[in-house]
Amino acid sequence: MDNCAQKAPPPVFLLDRDTRQLVENLIVAALLECCPVQEFARLGKTELLATVTAQACDDLSAFALKDPASGRDPALIAHSYTSYAAVLHYRIAHWLYRHRPHPQSQPLERSLPATLSRRGKLVSGAEIHFRSEIGERFIIDHGIGTVIGETSVIGDDCYILGGVTLGARGIDNNPAERRHPRIGNRVQIGAFASVLGQVHVGDDAFIGPGCIITSDVPAGARVKVKTALQVTRPRLAQGDLHA
Repeated sequence: MDNCAQKAPPPVFLLDRDTRQLVENLIVAALLECCPVQEFARLGKTELLATVTAQACDDLSAFALKDPASGRDPALIAHSYTSYAAVLHYRIAHWLYRHRPHPQSQPLERSLPATLSRRGKLVSGAEIHFRSEIGERFIIDHGIGTVIGETSVIGDDCYILGGVTLGARGIDNNPAERRHPRIGNRVQIGAFASVLGQVHVGDDAFIGPGCIITSDVPAGARVKVKTALQVTRPRLAQGDLHA
């Protein structure tokens, strides 16, 4: 989302018809569990299914292309990767939020985005607020414990590992305004890193595992923790008490 020089479009991993149908079925199953039949019928007359299926298929294609552990099998990811489920539920919930009904509508209709988000959290262990803004081809990998706050903005082609927090600087009494990070395009964030407050992370930045980011990160920068000391010693002979 940064206004930097245009890069070549990312490689494309083409999905077959059966895999696209699988993604659509997962979306329908989530909706049927979270909304009444009448509301599901109403949503069936909208662009929800077509739009979210296209977005979720792009996410899935990117995941299959970048994750060797999946054997480049998108159906395996869609069926069994809980981190993909987190992103899928976010796509549904965000569409519902962007196309929310009139304020005078039934409470259940107004709460539907939050209900979908709750289901996504329960099945994945990752929490993505439905009001956050996330670009195309987004990947969360090993996503348990990842939290993406309400006013976070994430660009295209980003890859985030488990335990990552995109959060506010405060704990309670945070202002009801933008208080979360803005992440550029093609950013990678390692496991258990925290990016806190109204900071900006530029395009193509790499944030290593365990980092705590509270100030802007320039485009292309690599941030790593280098203060930890790990010592490996040979195994002591039995009875030797000297370290």
